[in-house]
Amino acid sequence: MPEWEDKRLWQRLKEDPEAREAFLAEYQTFIRHVASKACFHSLEWGRDDELSEAMIAFNEAIDLFITDKGVPFLAYARVLMKRRLIDYYRRHRSKQSMSLDQEDIGRRFDTCLGIDEFREQEQNSERAAEIQQFSKALATFQLTYQNLVEVSPKHRDSRETLLRAARELAFDSELWTQVERNGKVPMQALALKTQIHPKVLERGRKYILAVALLIANQHDYVYLREYVLTREKEAKG
Repeated sequence: MPEWEDKRLWQRLKEDPEAREAFLAEYQTFIRHVASKACFHSLEWGRDDELSEAMIAFNEAIDLFITDKGVPFLAYARVLMKRRLIDYYRRHRSKQSMSLDQEDIGRRFDTCLGIDEFREQEQNSERAAEIQQFSKALATFQLTYQNLVEVSPKHRDSRETLLRAARELAFDSELWTQVERNGKVPMQALALKTQIHPKVLERGRKYILAVALLIANQHDYVYLREYVLTREKEAKG
């Protein structure tokens, strides 16, 4: 489901229990990823109460979300989940070790954050945190934002070709494992898979790697992914 939702689709989620259940099931991986990262350890469904708390917050986000506020739903839901987990640990701090950031545990705020309040107080910091995190991820591959500005394709056809290569690279677990292990794109294998000329891939290597990094870790980059997906739609249009 896309980030910027049609009002009718969201109204259906709020009114149709089956549609909501399907939506919740579709995003269980996202919920688990956000909760595990917030708690600094891996969580498993059916074992860890933190996931139930995160699911409740995600479900509440559906009811509170308003489509015409210019906010990605997953960014909003992510903040609500983190807040609910902080509250959960605060309530259980005497019963178990604290997994969340101690500074966050000490903060006082409502777990139920309205969409307008989110726009005013949280969105800029969330976006900035994503940018900083992505910058660090790029650095592990000797890349910078400036590199991306310099190598971003200017023509629609070129952009579409490189985006396709990035998607193939990110979604192929074997190829992406090689990237993570070796720190570089397996050009020959990617050329065989995509049938894109190796010279084209080599010219766009930095761009492909950066975009694939974004796509492969899409749960961490809600805002940046939205930007890339928007560019992708433009390339197809």
